[in-house]
Amino acid sequence: MGKFNRFLLASVFVLPLLSTGCASHREVRAWGPGEETYYVQWEHQTHRNHMDWDRRSDSDKNDYWKWRKHHHD
Repeated sequence: MGKFNRFLLASVFVLPLLSTGCASHREVRAWGPGEETYYVQWEHQTHRNHMDWDRRSDSDKNDYWKWRKHHHD
């Protein structure tokens, strides 16, 4: 078997292991029951005008999830 074929075969087994290791560090951001209450609280505490979530900028959404991480149920 050539070097490239051995490399390809090895990568088939190694890459899934590497990607699952990274997945454990991802934050799960799910809009669950009661999330609206936290969202309105965040708007109030951060002096933002009320706006539908879908209209928020990515920056605002990231700010919300950072804030939310420290305000548990």
